[in-house]
Amino acid sequence: MKELKSPFDNLPSLSQEEALKILCTPINKLELASDYYKAAFHLSKFPGPLTERALLRLVESESSELPVVIARKKAVEGLARLRCIAAIPAIGRCLTSSDPYLVEISAWALQELDCQDPDLHQVMMSLLDDRKQHRRVLIQSLACLGVVSAAPRIKSLQDDATPGVRGAALAAMFRLCGHRDRLLELELHLALPVQVDRHLAIQDVIDAGEFGLLKATLRAPVSPTFRMRALNSLWPEEVGQQNDLDLLVVLDALMRDDPDDLDLVHRYDESPTDSFLIEELFGTDFSRCYLAVQTLRSRNPKELWPLLLKCWERAKKDYGAIYFFMILFRCITDWPEKAQQKIQDFCFFALDRRWPDFIKFKPASILTLMHYSPEIACSHLSQWLNPEKSPYWACRYAALLAIEPLLHLEGWGALLENISSNKEDPHRFVRAKANSLEMNHIGASPPAS
Repeated sequence: MKELKSPFDNLPSLSQEEALKILCTPINKLELASDYYKAAFHLSKFPGPLTERALLRLVESESSELPVVIARKKAVEGLARLRCIAAIPAIGRCLTSSDPYLVEISAWALQELDCQDPDLHQVMMSLLDDRKQHRRVLIQSLACLGVVSAAPRIKSLQDDATPGVRGAALAAMFRLCGHRDRLLELELHLALPVQVDRHLAIQDVIDAGEFGLLKATLRAPVSPTFRMRALNSLWPEEVGQQNDLDLLVVLDALMRDDPDDLDLVHRYDESPTDSFLIEELFGTDFSRCYLAVQTLRSRNPKELWPLLLKCWERAKKDYGAIYFFMILFRCITDWPEKAQQKIQDFCFFALDRRWPDFIKFKPASILTLMHYSPEIACSHLSQWLNPEKSPYWACRYAALLAIEPLLHLEGWGALLENISSNKEDPHRFVRAKANSLEMNHIGASPPAS
């Protein structure tokens, strides 16, 4: 049986046979309490009747033992990802569980399986009255399944005190009934003070499917990964311009991620010290990090450099700090001469293959390295543009964006040969950029004599 491996799979590998054997092992013989969970996780990579039967047995188990309770949720998820329609009745029975997390994953699974059982819809609707449940997911599932009869209950939640519930209800009412009267309230959610609420607001915009909210979404101060997901979801196929937005202009800005292009939530009451601002780059709230970068760009780089060196090794262990260091290195260009090699080494550290392919700082690192060392960066271009060696589309796009200023310079025109294959790239945004670069280069080239 072929294994369907996820790029985010970091658990120790198990074969289908090994996973099935673990699920047949009595609890008191398990090596670790997490073994059932690990087995259920890996089984979902092996489609087929054996896998489905094993996961179904786990879902139908009434054991209250912790290893089973934990694994049961993963089994529900696995059956949904395997599109096992026969599992709908068993998953539906999980909606009556006293465990709200099992109820949550079951509601999501029924959505994924396109459950059209009105009795299960009714159970999900009744759960909306229970504040102990994850009502946001229940709303999303009912809306996705097109359960119009749920609209009256969902409408009452548009004024819920919890932003995540409120936003999901606003999006659902538009999706189920076409009610636009309160849809623009989602824009306000994009600027909520708590970052998680801003993340949820972007998903609400995606769920609503309303293109008119895209411009505000692109200015939300959150990780670019969330904004990229919204763009990919809302932008029409094979369309270069929509309303007053140009796809490539939007994408270029997303890759550069200049803080000035965002509507930052936070402000400083007093001018902070350089040390404080650098420390902010290690924070978890991206609005605060962007504000710190925005403020640091007006400071003296010769005074900043020693402060950065003090936390250099610490930054190399912090995903967010690596990302914002990359932006800072492009926002400020007149660093001390001795800093150039250090920055280049930092870029190569961030681009190392040991990091996950889909990590957010890799595209930023490509742009920064090309900024400081174009000749060295171009020697890696074929790797960055290859979908097999560089599976994250944003890395391939960043590489194209990085070489764009070089294409019209004397001696750099040969770079155009590197991008010819990307005109057929698996991702539509990369295809659009590659075709645009070729067209612009041809248009700017002098006519042949």
